Amino acid sequence: MYNRIVAKIEAQRLDIEKKLNNNLITPEKIQGTSDALNLPLDEYVIFQDLKSLAVLSGKLTVDEGMTIYSYLGEAGPDYFNQSPIEVKIVLTKLFSELLSMKMQGQLV
Repeated sequence: MYNRIVAKIEAQRLDIEKKLNNNLITPEKIQGTSDALNLPLDEYVIFQDLKSLAVLSGKLTVDEGMTIYSYLGEAGPDYFNQSPIEVKIVLTKLFSELLSMKMQGQLV
């Protein structure tokens, strides 16, 4: 079954690799961005809740919800905060989209 989260993370990884190889970004820039995308505990909890609502609302498949759950980790944000930059970028964008959906009443 096609998993949009996995596909987006792989596409992001390839894009970052290409930019690194073409000297369009530096490892230092990647590290700075990665640090800026760390989730505090309160946002981690909100993200987990929004992910569950998105699955219940049919915006995400169960498989995609489980993928997000596995990337966020079970015990708090520390696991996510150590993730590769491509994971952080994709999931941070998704978090923003889910927040917008919630504010617009598109999630139950």
